[in-house]
Amino acid sequence: MNIFLFKKISSALQDHLNSEHPADSNLSYFFKNNTNLGVKERGEVAETYYGIIRNKLLYENLMQSSQVENLVVAHLIIEKSYSDEEIKVLFPDITISTKAIKDRLNKISDSWIRYSLPEWIFRKLAESYDEKKIKLVLNKLISPSYLDVRVNTIKEKSREVIIKNLQDNLSINPKKIALSNLSPIGVRLPRGSQIQNLPIFKDGLIEVQDEGSQILSFIVDANRKHMVADFCAGAGGKTLALGAMMSGSGRLYAFDVNDKRLTNLRKRLKRSGLSNTVCHHINNENDVRIKRLRGKFDRVLVDAPCSGLGTIRRNPDLKWKHDLDTIFEMQKKQLNILTAASKLTKLGGRLIYATCSFIPEENEDVVNGFVKDNSGFKVMSIQPILDKYDIAVTTGDFFKTKFDEHDMDGFFAAVLERVY
Repeated sequence: MNIFLFKKISSALQDHLNSEHPADSNLSYFFKNNTNLGVKERGEVAETYYGIIRNKLLYENLMQSSQVENLVVAHLIIEKSYSDEEIKVLFPDITISTKAIKDRLNKISDSWIRYSLPEWIFRKLAESYDEKKIKLVLNKLISPSYLDVRVNTIKEKSREVIIKNLQDNLSINPKKIALSNLSPIGVRLPRGSQIQNLPIFKDGLIEVQDEGSQILSFIVDANRKHMVADFCAGAGGKTLALGAMMSGSGRLYAFDVNDKRLTNLRKRLKRSGLSNTVCHHINNENDVRIKRLRGKFDRVLVDAPCSGLGTIRRNPDLKWKHDLDTIFEMQKKQLNILTAASKLTKLGGRLIYATCSFIPEENEDVVNGFVKDNSGFKVMSIQPILDKYDIAVTTGDFFKTKFDEHDMDGFFAAVLERVY
């Protein structure tokens, strides 16, 4: 790394730390304002930027400082094995040796600091994993994630055809492109793979979608005769997957309170080749449009707004944005949204609740609270649905991914049947 890049990375980090926006949005904005950076330089900036955000707490403890230049120095010493001489060239003001920093690292005994997690998140993980597994999980959470894509079965059914195309057109090791672990429609690529200019992406043969999110589309278990609602459609990844599951038939409604996201979804729908989807902007979960459609739907998916803490491998800044207070605020919102969405479900229909969180307060607690107050719904076991689609996950009433066992983000889903 040269002084020019050192200063650029420090600037990108400072911009992020001064912003309320997500890390990926801040980095995109930074690159727009720094067009003099080449492809290789942008890659180095991005790798270091995310590496520091991922390990921020550890680096602050090692350097006993939150100054961004010190955080960059810590990253270069711990991850890149830079020497004292190399560090001095980049940051002459440093007052501590690389040996002293490594000695401090060896003396850190608190796992939550060593693995750069807020203590409350570490405690939540420790409740879910035994001592033998927790270290493996913690190591995964400080490592970069993958890029998962979904094959659009409306246009191409063979994952092997897609993999061959990606191997022929991406300048990465072909062996690093493979079938997803569990999803029957997924392909896994290395993080940072540039697919946006590939014809198969532009033509809608593939879509970026996390593997757990792909599996959720199977859990909804919709078919071409169903009327389906995606109640919190967002960017539309699951809407597109559901539309393909329904073979482009039936009726699929995408609801969201953010009109900009729905505008982007409409563009993605055009590319996907789906014609069974209608997008509706709503003001809130009790919008008049919702009331008009009460009791009409065979399937209602509520991919609820959540902390997103199941995605901290790919969104490491999220772990610094939440505490238990924000989780309980989120829980109230989730229960309100689930209750409103339940009104759309017809008798015998299914209400599916999902989050990208591993925190029980956002998951089991919300579902149990809903069922307690809504006796017309009962929890269904998800296992028969997974077995139906040959998805090799052993679960009970709820679908919960494990960071170690499944090697994907932390997802949760529950299926509730309306019985009266």
